[in-house]
Amino acid sequence: MTVPLPIVAPSILAADFARLADEVRAIEGAADWVHVDVMDNHFVPNLTIGLPVVQSLRAATRLPFDVHLMIEDPRRWAPGYADAGAYNVTFHAEACDDPVALAKELRSAGAKAGLAIDRDTPIEPYLDLLPSFDTLLIMTIKAGFGGQRFIPHLLDKVRTARHHVDAGHLELRIEVDGGIAADTIAEAAEAGADAFVAGTAVFGADDPAEAVRRLRSLARCAAPRA
Repeated sequence: MTVPLPIVAPSILAADFARLADEVRAIEGAADWVHVDVMDNHFVPNLTIGLPVVQSLRAATRLPFDVHLMIEDPRRWAPGYADAGAYNVTFHAEACDDPVALAKELRSAGAKAGLAIDRDTPIEPYLDLLPSFDTLLIMTIKAGFGGQRFIPHLLDKVRTARHHVDAGHLELRIEVDGGIAADTIAEAAEAGADAFVAGTAVFGADDPAEAVRRLRSLARCAAPRA
């Protein structure tokens, strides 16, 4: 098993929204992506930001946006995030009746397409869909709230996905989201993840950019090699 070089995507859910642009600029040169959690108070019980905020923030940084839609009816809203310049737009399998069709729409709009699997959703029914996607996001918590504790047994899904990706020679990022920090990222990397969403571990640090670099180093050291 050979895992690509790790991607670290700090989640703005843990940033200070009153100075969001400054918070994001502070990680430029260190972070690979910015993870943008969009919640609608329907698919998940929390409410965060929407397309206008993403459009405004897009003008404030050069970092690629990794947009995670925790919303109902993603076919209605997801293409707008691609049009707004998101690098990767991920939607939940549980919220979409035709994930492959939406993935095609996102790619046609110029974005990468990501499929998210929530805590209680088995991964096996979706493995055959992975050739249509660029990212598989596996929740290591329950989607909808920041600051939750990492759930180690959910890494079994990462191991299953990594085996499937390697066996099929797929070009796909396996991303983990939830409780990723200095004491959990190595375990996730060992399981086969190669993209890591970190919130409070970055924006709660005294030096967010250095926190990103440390997380990437820990992941790189733990990643399996062929």
